[in-house]
Amino acid sequence: MAKLSEKRWRSSETDDHMNCRTQTEADRPAPLLRTALIADPRHDWLPIPLLVLTLLSGVIDAVSLLGLGHVFVANMTGNVVLVGLALSGAPGHPATAPLTALGGFVGGALLIRAVPPHRVNSRTLLALCAASESLLLALAATADGDRSLQVLLCAVALGLQNAAVRRVGVPELTTTVMTGTLTGLIGSRAAERTAHGDLRRTLSVLTLLAGAGLGALSVRLVGTQGTLVAEAVGTALVALSMSARPAALRRSAAR
Repeated sequence: MAKLSEKRWRSSETDDHMNCRTQTEADRPAPLLRTALIADPRHDWLPIPLLVLTLLSGVIDAVSLLGLGHVFVANMTGNVVLVGLALSGAPGHPATAPLTALGGFVGGALLIRAVPPHRVNSRTLLALCAASESLLLALAATADGDRSLQVLLCAVALGLQNAAVRRVGVPELTTTVMTGTLTGLIGSRAAERTAHGDLRRTLSVLTLLAGAGLGALSVRLVGTQGTLVAEAVGTALVALSMSARPAALRRSAAR
């Protein structure tokens, strides 16, 4: 009996040690980053291109605010507020630009809605969306002098993006809407959150912030048209990246 008890005690001690080591390894930065970004059980490495799209969303809203007439093309909450100001007769707030953006955004979202969910997988949908977005942004860059057309094209592009990202459904990564992201990061109880989820939320907020700053700097240095061209190139690169999974990410996710 004494030997049996000692054996059980040693087995329990070994299990506790293994559990402790597993928990410690899971909490390390590298495994946490890998789980959050390139080894998601359901979405694989899709968080990475979504974060790139988040950066580009910050850029395009900076462009629209600074160069296209103080309107949002990615954040529709702001446009609803601007329309409300216009309807109330607030000076300096015409309704044309925000209504154009809202209409374009809705149109883009409806285009994604028309795509049968069972015929297109997540990666293909994002690739097609990014390619279409790149084309629309390139067209907007060529429409110099016609702000309404530029706003419309950019809003359609971001409507496509928002609807596609929503359908793909990678948790914590919306690419544009940060209200819910901040609420989840700050307002949720600890039991409702995970470490990799909090990391995604934090990266999402910081990436959008960086994109807005980068967009403002780009408008100042190369102008609205130049920034739209850069935005079109960026989304084209996202589309290309979705066509094949990089070997380096495959090896990293397999570790």
